[in-house]
Amino acid sequence: MIKCVLLITSLSLIFINCNENNVMLDLRSFEWKNRVLIISGTESKYQNQFDYLKVNKNEFIDRDMVVILINKDGSKISQDGLKNFKSVDYESASSIKKRFNFEDFSLILIGKDGGVKFRAHEPVKINKIFELIDKMPMRMQEIKESD
Repeated sequence: MIKCVLLITSLSLIFINCNENNVMLDLRSFEWKNRVLIISGTESKYQNQFDYLKVNKNEFIDRDMVVILINKDGSKISQDGLKNFKSVDYESASSIKKRFNFEDFSLILIGKDGGVKFRAHEPVKINKIFELIDKMPMRMQEIKESD
């Protein structure tokens, strides 16, 4: 019998399968709370993109970003600026890959409204993603309110 615990964090509502320690994702749970960056791929492009993410990790937190990494060795999610990762269950990862029709390599940025804001099939420097986010009206309002 599989036991589940409902975990409510300041970033989102997610379900954790306690027996396997995998996070079961529903992307709708991030709407109006987080921007979601999904990276899926294999081999060199995936590794290059992951290397591009290694910047000031507070930049992810400042922009309310969740990062989901999907590859052949397993999938994982970080909700704390890439400091910690939790495994994502296979069904959730498969559902995401199917929904967005991932190819060899894909990077997708989903806005707080749940819409796809950017898609790439080649690795992208993370500063470009941050620049895209910072030009979004909702992010501009967040910056204005924080001043």
